[in-house]
Amino acid sequence: PEKAKVEMTPSTTTRYLEDGFSYAFTCTFTGYPVKKLEITGANSLPITCPRSDADIVCSISGKVYTVRVSAFDKSKEGPYTCNMETEFVNPVTKKSSFSSDTKSIKLQYVKPSTTVLSVNKDIIQKGSSFTLTCVVEGYPQPEIPTLRKG
Repeated sequence: PEKAKVEMTPSTTTRYLEDGFSYAFTCTFTGYPVKKLEITGANSLPITCPRSDADIVCSISGKVYTVRVSAFDKSKEGPYTCNMETEFVNPVTKKSSFSSDTKSIKLQYVKPSTTVLSVNKDIIQKGSSFTLTCVVEGYPQPEIPTLRKG
Protein backbone atom coordinates (compact mmCIF):
# COMPACT_ATOMS: atom_id res chain seq x y z
CA PRO A 1 0.00 0.00 0.00
CA GLU A 2 0.98 3.60 -0.64
CA LYS A 3 -0.40 6.69 1.13
CA ALA A 4 -2.62 9.04 -0.83
CA LYS A 5 -0.83 12.04 -2.27
CA VAL A 6 -2.18 14.85 -4.45
CA GLU A 7 -0.02 17.41 -6.23
CA MET A 8 -1.67 20.41 -7.88
CA THR A 9 0.06 22.52 -10.51
CA PRO A 10 0.31 25.46 -10.38
CA SER A 11 0.49 25.36 -6.60
CA THR A 12 -0.95 28.83 -5.95
CA THR A 13 -3.92 28.91 -3.54
CA THR A 14 -5.88 31.74 -5.20
CA ARG A 15 -6.05 32.87 -8.80
CA TYR A 16 -7.75 36.15 -9.82
CA LEU A 17 -9.54 36.04 -13.17
CA GLU A 18 -11.49 38.54 -15.25
CA ASP A 19 -14.59 37.86 -17.37
CA GLY A 20 -13.89 35.56 -20.30
CA PHE A 21 -10.47 34.35 -19.12
CA SER A 22 -9.55 30.65 -19.05
CA TYR A 23 -7.53 28.82 -16.41
CA ALA A 24 -6.07 25.32 -16.33
CA PHE A 25 -4.64 23.26 -13.49
CA THR A 26 -3.43 19.67 -13.15
CA CYS A 27 -3.85 17.20 -10.33
CA THR A 28 -1.43 14.29 -10.05
CA PHE A 29 -2.67 11.44 -7.87
CA THR A 30 -0.42 8.79 -6.32
CA GLY A 31 -1.35 6.12 -3.78
CA TYR A 32 -2.60 2.56 -3.69
CA PRO A 33 -5.17 1.05 -3.37
CA VAL A 34 -7.49 3.87 -4.42
CA LYS A 35 -10.77 4.15 -2.51
CA LYS A 36 -11.84 7.56 -3.82
CA LEU A 37 -10.50 9.99 -6.39
CA GLU A 38 -12.50 13.15 -6.98
CA ILE A 39 -12.28 16.63 -8.48
CA THR A 40 -14.93 19.13 -7.45
CA GLY A 41 -15.79 22.50 -8.93
CA ALA A 42 -16.89 25.83 -7.48
CA ASN A 43 -20.37 24.45 -6.77
CA SER A 44 -18.83 21.54 -4.74
CA LEU A 45 -20.20 19.07 -7.27
CA PRO A 46 -17.87 16.46 -8.82
CA ILE A 47 -16.28 17.24 -12.18
CA THR A 48 -16.52 14.09 -14.28
CA CYS A 49 -13.39 13.12 -16.21
CA PRO A 50 -13.10 12.84 -19.11
CA ARG A 51 -15.40 15.76 -19.84
CA SER A 52 -15.60 18.27 -22.64
CA ASP A 53 -18.14 21.06 -22.80
CA ALA A 54 -18.12 24.79 -23.38
CA ASP A 55 -17.29 25.65 -19.77
CA ILE A 56 -15.08 22.89 -18.35
CA VAL A 57 -12.78 20.37 -20.01
CA CYS A 58 -11.21 17.56 -17.99
CA SER A 59 -8.76 15.09 -19.50
CA ILE A 60 -6.80 12.16 -18.06
CA SER A 61 -3.30 10.95 -18.87
CA GLY A 62 -2.32 8.16 -16.48
CA LYS A 63 -2.60 9.59 -12.97
CA VAL A 64 -2.58 13.21 -14.20
CA TYR A 65 -5.92 14.99 -14.53
CA THR A 66 -6.02 18.33 -16.35
CA VAL A 67 -8.95 20.69 -15.81
CA ARG A 68 -9.56 23.79 -17.93
CA VAL A 69 -12.19 26.31 -16.88
CA SER A 70 -13.17 28.44 -19.89
CA ALA A 71 -15.12 31.68 -20.30
CA PHE A 72 -14.68 32.46 -16.61
CA ASP A 73 -17.34 34.61 -14.92
CA LYS A 74 -18.61 35.21 -11.38
CA SER A 75 -20.77 32.04 -11.49
CA LYS A 76 -17.59 29.90 -11.71
CA GLU A 77 -15.94 31.60 -8.74
CA GLY A 78 -14.95 29.42 -5.78
CA PRO A 79 -12.73 26.51 -4.74
CA TYR A 80 -11.73 23.75 -7.14
CA THR A 81 -10.52 20.70 -5.22
CA CYS A 82 -8.64 17.48 -5.95
CA ASN A 83 -9.18 14.76 -3.35
CA MET A 84 -7.86 11.21 -3.01
CA GLU A 85 -8.43 8.49 -0.42
CA THR A 86 -6.74 5.11 -0.12
CA GLU A 87 -7.78 2.13 1.98
CA PHE A 88 -5.76 -0.97 2.72
CA VAL A 89 -7.17 -4.01 4.54
CA ASN A 90 -4.52 -6.13 6.23
CA PRO A 91 -5.30 -9.73 5.14
CA VAL A 92 -4.13 -11.16 8.49
CA THR A 93 -5.63 -8.73 11.03
CA LYS A 94 -8.55 -7.63 8.81
CA LYS A 95 -7.94 -4.06 10.02
CA SER A 96 -8.30 -1.19 7.58
CA SER A 97 -5.87 1.68 7.29
CA PHE A 98 -6.89 4.88 5.52
CA SER A 99 -5.05 7.87 4.11
CA SER A 100 -6.28 10.93 2.27
CA ASP A 101 -4.89 14.09 0.70
CA THR A 102 -6.57 17.17 -0.72
CA LYS A 103 -5.31 20.18 -2.66
CA SER A 104 -7.40 23.11 -3.81
CA ILE A 105 -7.28 26.41 -5.60
CA LYS A 106 -9.76 29.25 -5.32
CA LEU A 107 -10.67 30.96 -8.56
CA GLN A 108 -11.65 34.52 -7.65
CA TYR A 109 -13.62 36.77 -9.99
CA VAL A 110 -12.26 40.28 -10.49
CA LYS A 111 -13.69 43.11 -12.52
CA PRO A 112 -11.01 45.41 -13.90
CA SER A 113 -11.10 48.73 -12.14
CA THR A 114 -12.14 51.88 -13.94
CA THR A 115 -11.27 55.32 -12.70
CA VAL A 116 -12.97 58.61 -13.44
CA LEU A 117 -11.05 61.67 -12.32
CA SER A 118 -12.63 65.08 -12.18
CA VAL A 119 -10.10 67.90 -12.24
CA ASN A 120 -10.87 71.54 -11.59
CA LYS A 121 -9.22 73.64 -14.32
CA ASP A 122 -9.06 76.75 -12.16
CA ILE A 123 -5.67 78.04 -11.09
CA ILE A 124 -5.06 77.27 -7.43
CA GLN A 125 -3.02 79.70 -5.36
CA LYS A 126 -0.21 78.26 -3.24
CA GLY A 127 -1.53 77.49 0.25
CA SER A 128 -5.16 77.24 -0.93
CA SER A 129 -7.19 74.05 -0.69
CA PHE A 130 -8.98 72.26 -3.50
CA THR A 131 -11.09 69.13 -3.98
CA LEU A 132 -10.09 66.26 -6.23
CA THR A 133 -12.95 63.84 -7.01
CA CYS A 134 -12.06 60.26 -7.96
CA VAL A 135 -14.70 57.57 -8.69
CA VAL A 136 -13.46 53.98 -8.93
CA GLU A 137 -15.35 50.78 -9.77
CA GLY A 138 -14.16 47.19 -9.65
CA TYR A 139 -14.61 43.84 -7.91
CA PRO A 140 -13.30 43.35 -5.34
CA GLN A 141 -13.55 47.06 -4.42
CA PRO A 142 -10.20 48.66 -5.36
CA GLU A 143 -8.23 50.64 -2.81
CA ILE A 144 -7.17 54.15 -3.74
CA PRO A 145 -3.83 55.34 -2.40
CA THR A 146 -3.34 59.10 -2.34
CA LEU A 147 0.07 60.59 -2.93
CA ARG A 148 1.23 64.16 -2.78
CA LYS A 149 4.49 65.23 -4.35
CA GLY A 150 6.17 68.48 -3.39
